[in-house]
Amino acid sequence: MIEIRIPTSAAVLLLKEKIVLELKALQKASIFPEEISISDLSDNELLSIVESAALDLIYTLPAEIYVADSNIADIIYRAIRTFALEQQRSAFDNYTKERAKSLVKPIKKLFEISGEKEIYSRN
Repeated sequence: MIEIRIPTSAAVLLLKEKIVLELKALQKASIFPEEISISDLSDNELLSIVESAALDLIYTLPAEIYVADSNIADIIYRAIRTFALEQQRSAFDNYTKERAKSLVKPIKKLFEISGEKEIYSRN
């Protein structure tokens, strides 16, 4: 198992940066008005942006984290819950570790399939 050691506060800072970038991208695509801020979003809109930001962060990590077992889902869970507490959003109260794991599963599967294809292509 690969254990990633990052303080929750650092994970939340990274998540916040990605959330801001995600919101700006959505504003540029005219999905949200330019004058809207994170605090103006509904709970569902914010959750969607937060999970998109978390996925962006996950994809930037080395593939070894997905091939082997790691604690990345726990880090994501803690970061999202801490961010929600800071934003005082009660809709995130029901956010579970299982939901954080469900963010990681497709990426892990992608890397597993990619690795299998690489092995077969060398034979």
